[in-house]
Amino acid sequence: MIEIYYFDKTVKKGNLKDLDKLKNKKIWVDVSNISKEEAEILKDKFNLHHLTAEDLVNQRTRIKVEEFTDYLFCVFYGIKKEKAIELQEMDFIVGKNFIISNHKKEIVTFNELKNDLEKLRGLFEKGVEFIFHRLLDLEIDNFFPVLEEIDDQIETIEEDVAKRPKQELLQKVLKMKRKIVLIKKSALPQREKIGFLAKNDYKFISKEAIPYFRDIYDHAIRVSDSIDNYREAIGGTFDAYMSAVSNSMNEVMKTLSIIATIALPLGVISGIYGTNFAILPGQNFAYGFWMMLLGMFSVIGAMLIFFKKRGWF
Repeated sequence: MIEIYYFDKTVKKGNLKDLDKLKNKKIWVDVSNISKEEAEILKDKFNLHHLTAEDLVNQRTRIKVEEFTDYLFCVFYGIKKEKAIELQEMDFIVGKNFIISNHKKEIVTFNELKNDLEKLRGLFEKGVEFIFHRLLDLEIDNFFPVLEEIDDQIETIEEDVAKRPKQELLQKVLKMKRKIVLIKKSALPQREKIGFLAKNDYKFISKEAIPYFRDIYDHAIRVSDSIDNYREAIGGTFDAYMSAVSNSMNEVMKTLSIIATIALPLGVISGIYGTNFAILPGQNFAYGFWMMLLGMFSVIGAMLIFFKKRGWF
């Protein structure tokens, strides 16, 4: 789906069929779930390179900043937290007086800007690169609530590991490691590419906009540094879990060794002398055998209850 917004004293919404007439005005083209036909239309209308058109259609494009003759092509990733963490690819094409944003699914921050026509008008007046900055800035900032949640979860896991290591804690640790690795895959290269926008001179990024991209670069550094810290923290938690499991196992083996050591001489003595007495209590009792079995199973049950309370299984 293609949505078009253009600036003509005020912000107005345009139609795809009028795109030729609107190209001389400042224009924002927002595309969601782009088709090959729509990519071809944009390619023809804005003189895009065929490789750029292919990247618009393809998903999971690497993070990059590429400068062409008529535009600047950038690929970044936002983050979405619902049931699970999901990275969302965002493609931006910034030209002299146009910006094209492309994404697979609808993005909340993009829709909010579309609905705030007064804010959008102010960005159009400054230049289309400020729309680019606004969209990118909002999506980079969306990383921070997710990182705060990860921080809280790591702290909770660390406390649980310190109390008593359980099998389900290991699953939580491994799941958290996968989350952190997923975010890290985009955080580091994204910081580098945003640094290009903040430090290099690009024809389609005005000098007035450079300080704003430096601010995004600072946020990207914070995201990357936080992820590195969390990776070390969860690695330390994993090591602490394995150490606690090892200590717990040592405690179990120690207790069992004590029981076995006590039972060994008793078993030896009873094995040598226990069946050689002429008179044994209960030997003429009709239900003596069954009473013996009941006693044995009672001992087994008591030991199982003891092990359960100690958390050994």
